[in-house]
Amino acid sequence: MTCLHSNCQNAIIDDDLYLCDLHHKAWKLPKTHPEFIKTKDKFLNDWTKQNAQDVRIEELYHIILSPAIVEKYKQYKFQIEKNRGANNERILYHGTDHSCTIISSNSNMLCKTDDCAGCGIIMNSFDINKVGVNRQNRSFQRLGQGLYFTPHSSKAHFYGHGGAKPLPVDPSRTCRIMFMTKVVLGNMWQPDQVAQNARSPPDGYDSTWGRVGHCPHGGATLNYEEYAVYNHEACLPTKYIVYSYTSTSE
Repeated sequence: MTCLHSNCQNAIIDDDLYLCDLHHKAWKLPKTHPEFIKTKDKFLNDWTKQNAQDVRIEELYHIILSPAIVEKYKQYKFQIEKNRGANNERILYHGTDHSCTIISSNSNMLCKTDDCAGCGIIMNSFDINKVGVNRQNRSFQRLGQGLYFTPHSSKAHFYGHGGAKPLPVDPSRTCRIMFMTKVVLGNMWQPDQVAQNARSPPDGYDSTWGRVGHCPHGGATLNYEEYAVYNHEACLPTKYIVYSYTSTSE
């Protein structure tokens, strides 16, 4: 199979990514590509909370990270499978902010600044050392100081509001970004209460599962499930989604 980049005849380097190693870390998929259509359908089906109207994907990028980062993820997955008997790999969403123009220009150039969370993940994957006060300036983390993911695109939507920008071709619409990510959950700890200060799950566990109806904070329990991992080798971003909407209630 050859690279999906137009007119490129190089062999792909990964069956999941469909790109050769000569092209950019992130590359835009045409809207007619079967993978774009498949991802769009999943993204919209996973939008389970009615907190935004007329949601649609504007652009979709595959992400290529350095072989060293990918290999660390594969090794982590292998060890979890060896130790636990199953790896529990899931495709989950992660919402975050961005400050570059990747969604507002006809290029796939990254701004490569320290202020752009989106570019940082595209270039270097996730980094547990950057976990702390989030982009909404709230230090509260229901499942502790980890990297958070959810099976609901509508839940991940909230965490990118600081990077919302007008859609260049239609200012009546607003853009945000989101990542689809492979996450190895392994043996999941299922706390009933908030574990804000946790920096790892208890011994014998590999991740934390925030279940619906549990982990109350201020009288409110979780309405949509989420997961936290505490090792960035447990997650690998695979797609960068640029989406727009006409209005939102978060």
